[in-house]
Order: sequence, then C-alpha cells, then structure tokens
Amino acid sequence: MKNRSSTAAPKEKVSNPEAIFDNPSEVVQDEKLAGHEKSAALDTWEQDARQLMTASNEGMPAPREGVDPADHHELGKVVRAKSKIGEKPRHKLSH
Repeated sequence: MKNRSSTAAPKEKVSNPEAIFDNPSEVVQDEKLAGHEKSAALDTWEQDARQLMTASNEGMPAPREGVDPADHHELGKVVRAKSKIGEKPRHKLSH
C-alpha cells in the first residue's frame, strides 16, 4: 500500500501521484488537494498511463500488465477518476 497522501506535499502529489496514491480514485478523495491540483495530478497520471500503453503496443509490456485479469487498465482508472471531478481525458494529438 503506497498511500502516503497524509505526509506528502501537494507539489509531490501533483508531480508524481503514482508514488503517493495506490490508484487514481484516491486523488479524487484527497481533501488536502484543491480542484486544480487534483486535475493536474490526474493529468500527470493519464500521461504516464498513455506512455505505458504505447510501450505495451510496441511490445514492451509493463511488469504487472496482464497479471490479474480483474485489474483494470490504468488509463481506464484515470478516466473514471477524472470524470468524478468533471474533467475529460486529454487525448493525445496525432502528428
């Protein structure tokens, strides 16, 4: 269990949410973060999840990916958490 949200500074929660929280829904529930900080933390988490998904599509799966069929993909978790605070996913623009 990673949840160190009670001791971490807001800046750390925004810049590296995956190191602080066990899942994106915990960001939403953190009462010490302002709305814009929650949004920024989830944006960071979304970007990381998209990068992992891209790596997986290129044949480089994450260490835990696919281990537990009941475990939802991280990007889906982030999208659901963002919807709880009224945010939409930031779709990566194609070049």
